[in-house]
Amino acid sequence: MNGGGLNLFYSQRIINHELDNAVQLQQNSSFLKRRPERFAMNEMNESISFEEGKPCPLPIEGHGGGLSFSPNGDMLLIASLPHPSEAQIEAFSGKWRAKLVAESEFPSIPIFAIGSEDWLLETPCNPAQQEKETPGFIEALYAKEDYGMVAILVDSESKVIQKITHVELEEMFIERMVMSWNPYKTAGDEYTKTYSGEGFNEKISEIFKMKNSEELWRISW
Repeated sequence: MNGGGLNLFYSQRIINHELDNAVQLQQNSSFLKRRPERFAMNEMNESISFEEGKPCPLPIEGHGGGLSFSPNGDMLLIASLPHPSEAQIEAFSGKWRAKLVAESEFPSIPIFAIGSEDWLLETPCNPAQQEKETPGFIEALYAKEDYGMVAILVDSESKVIQKITHVELEEMFIERMVMSWNPYKTAGDEYTKTYSGEGFNEKISEIFKMKNSEELWRISW
């Protein structure tokens, strides 16, 4: 991965992001909600804007989903799939459910059911890489009074944003995610370890080869 921002990994079920310089704006920014159909990340006098019906400002290849965090602990999810149907766009604004896939000696993997369990989306995130890009993001996330996430649906073929929505998340989900990620955000020692970008991708690929989305959802909580 190049630059800061979304931690998305090489897999048939995950977006491959080449982030370039644009996402560097996230380093000292917070995610700002505007109108429901518009969303922006600001840093001083510069901003990256996301707007329904407009091209996604971040380059995306492939399909899947990934998370990013601002230094203020705000969460952003980008989901990309080819030619989303009207039913999928409607589901994206519907009810979301969130679980965590727990793996031994590995940071838990957020997985979301979008609209129903017919649409499952895994969003692996490497805490060590995210901490380099947005130091203190875990503490900032945990300190929030309300937990939510901005979710953006992109057509992977046209790169046009189809839907922007705000997802409420349960406190227990955030607490468990923070507890799982915290040991992996800094340099490892004899008791803990961190993963390089390559090592993290390899482990994710192993997990996804062993279990499909439905199996991961079934064993997660």
